Amino acid sequence: MANDTYTLHDADASYRSFFEDVPVGLFRTTPEGRFLDANPAFVRMLGYLDRDALMRRRAQDLYVDPEARARWIALLESRGTVTDFESELRRLDGGPIWVRANACVVRDAAGRSLYLEGAVVDVTRWREIEGALHRRTTEVEAFHDLGRQLRAARSADEMYPIIVQQTMRLLASEYGALQLLDADREALVHVYTAGLASEHRRFAESLEDEWSGRVIKAGTPFVSDTVAAGPEGDNSEHRRVGAVAVVPVRSEDEIIGTIGLGRSPSRGCHPFTDAEVRLLESVAEIAGTAIRRADLNYHLEQSYLDMVRALARAADARDRYAADHSDRIATRAAAIAEAVGCDEHQVRDIRWAGLLHDIGKLGVPDSILQKPGPLTEAEWTVIRQHPTIGEDILRPVERMRNVATIVRHHQERWDGTGYPDGLQGEAIPLGSRILAVADAFGAITDGRGPHAGRTKEEAIAEI
Repeated sequence: MANDTYTLHDADASYRSFFEDVPVGLFRTTPEGRFLDANPAFVRMLGYLDRDALMRRRAQDLYVDPEARARWIALLESRGTVTDFESELRRLDGGPIWVRANACVVRDAAGRSLYLEGAVVDVTRWREIEGALHRRTTEVEAFHDLGRQLRAARSADEMYPIIVQQTMRLLASEYGALQLLDADREALVHVYTAGLASEHRRFAESLEDEWSGRVIKAGTPFVSDTVAAGPEGDNSEHRRVGAVAVVPVRSEDEIIGTIGLGRSPSRGCHPFTDAEVRLLESVAEIAGTAIRRADLNYHLEQSYLDMVRALARAADARDRYAADHSDRIATRAAAIAEAVGCDEHQVRDIRWAGLLHDIGKLGVPDSILQKPGPLTEAEWTVIRQHPTIGEDILRPVERMRNVATIVRHHQERWDGTGYPDGLQGEAIPLGSRILAVADAFGAITDGRGPHAGRTKEEAIAEI
C-alpha cells in the first residue's frame, strides 16, 4: 500500500511539473467561465503577473468578441472536443492577442459538463504574417487591376475616375481627388473628385491651397490626421475630412499634379501609415505615367486624324458629286444614331465614320471616279475596293478601330447583295447600317447620280 501511495504521489508530482513547465498555455474553467486552473505559460501569455490575478477574471471577459466564446462553447457541447479554434483575446494591458485552442469537455457519469480544459498557443505573429501576405496579395491584385483598366481606357478623361476610385478602394478611404497642373502651371485643376460635394465636377484652385499647393512646391507628401478640425460651424468639405494624405503625381521626374485621399471622422478614421503613404506614391507613379502616355497618344492621334481629315476632304474634292458630302453624311448619321438610342461613344464613332467613309476613294483612279458615263464591270470592281482601303487607312489609330469597322461595311446591304463581305441582316454592324441609310438618303436628296434631287418624303419611301 505504501508503495502504491508513493507511485500516485510521484505521478501527480510529475504531472504538476509538466503542467507548470510546459511552454504551451494550459487552462481549466467551468462552463460558466470561472477559472479553475491555469499554468504559468498561459498567465504570461495574457500579461498577468501571477495566477491569482488571472483566476479572479471570468474567461468570457478576456474575449475581444464575446460571441467567439459562445460559438466555442456551443461547438464543445455538441462535439465534446474542438481543435484549432482561433479567437482574439485581450491581454491585461489591453493589447490584442490571437490564440489557437484545442479543448475538450470533461463530464460526470451522468453526462453533465464538469469543466472545460485545453491548451492554447499564441498565433499573433502568424496572424500578422498571414495578414501581411493577404494585404500584399490584395495590393498586387489591385495594381494589376489598375493597370488593366488604365490600358483599356481610351483617353485620359476615362483614366481619371479609374485612378481615384481604385486608389480609394485600395486604401480604404471615403474621399479622393486627382488634380493636375494647368498648361501655365499656375493652378491645379480638379479633374476628378469622389466622396465630396464637388464630386466629378472640374474646378481649378490656386497653388496656395493648403494641401496640394504645399505638395507641388515641396515635391513631398502631405499627411495629417487633424485636418477635420475646422472652425466651429464650418460645413465646408475640408471639415468633413479627418485623416488626409496627398502625394505628388510625377511623369518623367516632372510633377504634373497631386492625388489625395481622406478618411471620414464619422467612421472612426485612422491616420495614414507610412506604408500606406508609400503605397499611394506607387499608385501616383503609375497614374503619372499613364496620364502622360495618354496625352502623348492623344496628340499623336490628333495629328494623324488631322491628316486623315485633310485626305477625306481631298477625296471629296476629287468627286464632282461629293462637295461637302462627308460633312452632311456625318451629321445625318449622328442624328440617326442618337434617335435610335446609341450611347455617346457609338454616336462619336458613327460621326467619324460619316466624315471618313469615302476616304478609301483615294485609292480609286480619277479616270473611274470622275467618269461621266456608266462604269464597266472592271471599273465597278475597283470602286468596290474603297471600303477596305478606307479600313486600312483608319485601323492603325487605336481610337479609330471601331470607326474602321463601320467604314468597311457601310456598303453592305440588308439582303446580302452589298460589298465587300456580302453580310446581311443584323450581321452588318449597327453603325454601318446607320451610315448606309444616311448615305442613301444623301444620294437621293443631295444631287448625286441620275435619280438625285428628290424630296425627303420620296427618299424615305425608297429607303
